[in-house]
Amino acid sequence: MSDTVNFQNYLKTGDLVVVAQLGAEPTTLTTALFDAAKAVEGVRVLTSFPLGEATARLSSKHLTFLSMDGFGANGRLFEDGRLGVAPARFSDYSRLFEGRLKPAITLCSVTMPDAEGNVSLGVTVDHLPAAIREARFAFAEINPAMPWTNGDAVLPLSAFAKTIKAQSPPAEWVSRKPGPIDHAVAANVARLVPNKATVQYGVGSLPDAVAAALSKKRDLGLHSGSFADSIVDLVDAGAVSNKYKEIDPGKHVATALYGSRRLYDFVDRNPDLLMRAGTYTHSANTLAHFETFFAINSALEVDLTGQVGAEAANGRYLGAIGGQLDFHRAGFLSPKGRGIIALSSTAGKANKTKIVAKLSGPVTAPRADADTVVTEHGIAELCGLTLEERAEALIAIAAPEARAALQDAVQKDGLV
Repeated sequence: MSDTVNFQNYLKTGDLVVVAQLGAEPTTLTTALFDAAKAVEGVRVLTSFPLGEATARLSSKHLTFLSMDGFGANGRLFEDGRLGVAPARFSDYSRLFEGRLKPAITLCSVTMPDAEGNVSLGVTVDHLPAAIREARFAFAEINPAMPWTNGDAVLPLSAFAKTIKAQSPPAEWVSRKPGPIDHAVAANVARLVPNKATVQYGVGSLPDAVAAALSKKRDLGLHSGSFADSIVDLVDAGAVSNKYKEIDPGKHVATALYGSRRLYDFVDRNPDLLMRAGTYTHSANTLAHFETFFAINSALEVDLTGQVGAEAANGRYLGAIGGQLDFHRAGFLSPKGRGIIALSSTAGKANKTKIVAKLSGPVTAPRADADTVVTEHGIAELCGLTLEERAEALIAIAAPEARAALQDAVQKDGLV
């Protein structure tokens, strides 16, 4: 194990560097790489949701950043004109790393090695196995505080050209506590989800409220892109058995973990958790096995035809395509499932409506896949409805103070 890595011995002009996201970001390595890149032209850094200190990114004016999302510091880099966004489904990330976005260097964090010389990627697997495999060189920080997770997280230590000792524990993430509106939306979502369903939901205050609303269900299965601390509550409530999952029975399946030490302790060597790469968790071949799959995702905006915007709104890049398309389509196609978009009817101090006549940003999920939209005001079931019927159903669950303006927009501009 080295104390540092001299990246000037490894970097070449125009190299793409992939950095692990969330609590798996190796901050000592990234800081050293950002510094070494001052002497190398054209280095690009592909960075997903960073949880740690953003100063090094924001001050590295010599670097070009690339991402599939606008989360955290990425949103600030985008506003600064220093982040290029490459739209992609989560299931396609690994394929991109084998082609147009082939990495030269991959940086990540791992656990202490076991007796067989293996390590675990811990809290973030997602696309890392492919990024490590495809890179000229992969480097890792060995972090004694990183929880050991099983599945695709486990790799031989020999996969890395060098390792160094981490200087700090994995960064943690705690979402804002759910408010009354979050809980009202979640209560409507829970009305749709039966016992024994396999459920996918995300992270944040609204997903946390959804987990709380599902706590009285029984024999749920969990298959998701990410888990937060709320999984601990859901399991402790006795709502989850994974008994009726058609694949991976008895296992919680995810590819990334957003959480606090509480979550990290829960997953550490937990035999009931299986961490899989995004090529598995988000694959249509995997998701097609589920008979009763409920995909519960959110959005920045939904327009009156059922189009969903989850990436950008009003000129600001705030979110991502992520796994929404993969999971929503799976819920839509599941024989007894649903593709649910759950959101509050308004946002911000100005209570700007999220049910809009026209999206202010790109379309993330097309109206052909529109299934069920839920707000605190009710449930709109859109599949099979005409455009006019969809508008009527969505206006009925919009904020009451926005409904007249939405009706006027339909009369004035139509829906095409």
